[in-house]
Amino acid sequence: MKIITQISRILVGVLFILSGFIKANDTIGFSYKLVEYFEVFHTPIFIDYAVAIAMLICILEIMVGVVLLFGAYSTLNAWLLLLMILFFTWLTGYSALTGKVTDCGCFGDAIKLKPVESFMKDLVLLVFIVFIFIGRKHIKPFVNSTILSIGISVALLVTTAFTLYTYMFLPKIDFLPYKVGNDIKALMTYPEGAARDSFEMVFIYEKDGKSVELGVNDLGKIDDTYKFVDRKDKLIKEGYKLPIHDFKLYDANNIEYTDTFLNDNNYKLVIVQKDVKQTRQGTEVQLAKLGNEFQEAGFKVWGLTSSAPEFVEAYRHEYQLAYNYYTMDATPLKSMVRSNPGIMLLKGNVVVKKWSSYAIPTMETIHKYMK
Repeated sequence: MKIITQISRILVGVLFILSGFIKANDTIGFSYKLVEYFEVFHTPIFIDYAVAIAMLICILEIMVGVVLLFGAYSTLNAWLLLLMILFFTWLTGYSALTGKVTDCGCFGDAIKLKPVESFMKDLVLLVFIVFIFIGRKHIKPFVNSTILSIGISVALLVTTAFTLYTYMFLPKIDFLPYKVGNDIKALMTYPEGAARDSFEMVFIYEKDGKSVELGVNDLGKIDDTYKFVDRKDKLIKEGYKLPIHDFKLYDANNIEYTDTFLNDNNYKLVIVQKDVKQTRQGTEVQLAKLGNEFQEAGFKVWGLTSSAPEFVEAYRHEYQLAYNYYTMDATPLKSMVRSNPGIMLLKGNVVVKKWSSYAIPTMETIHKYMK
């Protein structure tokens, strides 16, 4: 039992630290997943605190792993681990059964897991943690109390600093399709020979009070006892998934400008504001100045938002923003820059550099990257 406990301790400790740091690298992205759960479970009271909750979960997950590797506070840590994994297993199990949250965000955008895969992962973890819980008396610190206190304190400080830094200044490692160096247009195009999704036509009938699905080849079975209900296309084989498939922008008159954006091969500045009403206060003066100077230099500024046009116009006039805004779905905006506002410099459709609301660049900084 002692050997199994020690093996479980190392495996679980490393996995918790890895998982925690991946999520801490992108706490805003993790908070989006939490909001999905809050909406599913009808607990909107937590939505406004999603980012803070995400940060706390990341720090807790990492520290539980660190303390486990140090072999400290074995009883308390074993209980924490057991309660956490029971909760996570229930959550991922619920997602697997209902399909209401398609990605738990366990490893952020670095490793995408389907609900069933997440649930199976948590079941395996649960087994290891049960071994830790049962054999917790075999877990002892391998250093003296002074070194232990220093080690845990340093780990807490580094973890908290890293979590705050990535929240303020964007993820250190960007796993999203709009990362620096990526070509947006290329990621919207199917590679030559790429397989597409394959569908079959399914007809839904009612027979003896029960719903029955029939394929095209089964229609010959139908008699007067069948009542037609609906027809749908059923996915039978997944094809290549475009990394960027929802990039569409429209002006205030609902005229699409996607091709205009993509066909502009010059430098362009993209100012991303998922919701103008939730823009970080105090950044408007900087945005106005940067937008004016960039346009005066002969380049185009594209404001992108999911806010309604009437709110956007009121916002533009209030802060004297000279550039135009275009409407886009909130989902791609969340992936572009984990900040509101966020800044992207593009050369054609290639992402050159990104900045958060805590590091809005000057025109001099922009020129350095344009060179």
